[in-house]
Amino acid sequence: MGKLEGKVAVVTGGTAGIGIGITQVFLEEGAKVVFCGRREERGREIEAGYRAEGYDATFVRCDMTVEQDVQNLLDRTVNTYGKVDILVNNAGVMHPFPITDMDMAKDYDAVMNVNIRAYFLATKLFSNAIGEGGSIVNIASVGGLGAAPTLSTYAASKAATISLTKSSGVELAPKGIRVNAICPGTIFSEMMPRDGEFTGSTLSRIPMGRGGEPREIGTVAAFLASDEASYVTATYIVVDGGMVA
Repeated sequence: MGKLEGKVAVVTGGTAGIGIGITQVFLEEGAKVVFCGRREERGREIEAGYRAEGYDATFVRCDMTVEQDVQNLLDRTVNTYGKVDILVNNAGVMHPFPITDMDMAKDYDAVMNVNIRAYFLATKLFSNAIGEGGSIVNIASVGGLGAAPTLSTYAASKAATISLTKSSGVELAPKGIRVNAICPGTIFSEMMPRDGEFTGSTLSRIPMGRGGEPREIGTVAAFLASDEASYVTATYIVVDGGMVA
């Protein structure tokens, strides 16, 4: 039996990179998973692949910056599976830019709306539906733990994610809901392609000598979402091969 057997999980940003890694591990651990993204055709293709392997996965198109979409995501989950036990706030964007050239709409609003406002929104709505013993896992970043030149808005949003995790974890603890975060380092994905210039610039700073795979975030997320982490809340785990040690 998997560690998430009988659980219903929602994974945002589930059509790429870390979101796919998390969804795959959750399904293997026995969860039913609703995953979302803005690319409907891509989402349907991924859903068909999971179902062909015998997993119970459902795609819902959702723009996490739109409250009606997020409410629909919650409603579809409850209507389909009868409950929701786990929320993984994973959807995110990264726009590198020199801060002196920052475009407030493109480089600030667009990043903050996806990377932190959407996490607040989803936490607000889902925490009213998740029952005792449930869990919220927020995907932050090592970028939120220190300086990130040319990524100031991204770093600020991830620092805010860590703060949201701590505050909401304390606030929701009496309801029996645990809230934790993961701070990934260099994880190969659409955001950080293997042959990308920025990705390459980070590899020399990793003591383990390699970048991470999306599944390596998925296994940590599965632990935090499971009963194995029943006394873990309002904190974060760094998964970066030792980069920020």
